[in-house]
Amino acid sequence: MTLHWKPYALAAALVTLVAATVLSGAKYNSVIQIGMKAPSFSNLPGIDGKTYSLPDFKEDAVVLVFLANHCPWVRGGEKDLIKIVDDFKGKSVRFIGLGVNLRQDDALPAMKERAAKVGYNLLYLHDPTQEIGRKYGATRTPEYFVLNKERKVIYAGLLTNSPALIQSDGSSRYVNGEPKDFYVRDAINAALAGKPAPVAETRAQGCTVEYSGR
Repeated sequence: MTLHWKPYALAAALVTLVAATVLSGAKYNSVIQIGMKAPSFSNLPGIDGKTYSLPDFKEDAVVLVFLANHCPWVRGGEKDLIKIVDDFKGKSVRFIGLGVNLRQDDALPAMKERAAKVGYNLLYLHDPTQEIGRKYGATRTPEYFVLNKERKVIYAGLLTNSPALIQSDGSSRYVNGEPKDFYVRDAINAALAGKPAPVAETRAQGCTVEYSGR
């Protein structure tokens, strides 16, 4: 039997195929799809006393990381976060930390205090309604999202294959030995080159985000 495709039917099929190729259903995130337009945000307060919106940033890559001051996984990874921000200094990359929990030790004053203590070198914003965390499907801290120049999500998950956990003596320990896979770094380089991330998603590991109503 010979199938005869009408032009409009063929065009619709091609559009569907392209969309399926560009958008990759996230394996570990029930909200975000890799390749989708990143959820925007507006007028989020920063620890510097200013407010910021996603369209404010014109860099070729934006890295969002959901953080929590109290979280031992966040504290264990602070040095690595500071280092990667330093490593991309002078490049068209913007790093943005987002505090999403509602507890007092994660509130804006505590964020400001923690940032000063550890020497955070990235913009640190508060998500007081938790709307942005929900829109990104963030369930852990730290959890990273890399956006390309078109502000599409090209990566979501871990910083590296070996997260660091803070110890009782204040030191940090990599749970899987020295990191070998640098997911966020590779995704940033891909974004700057206009390419897909070599690894698009990993399962975030850290403290559970404490959403209200759950």
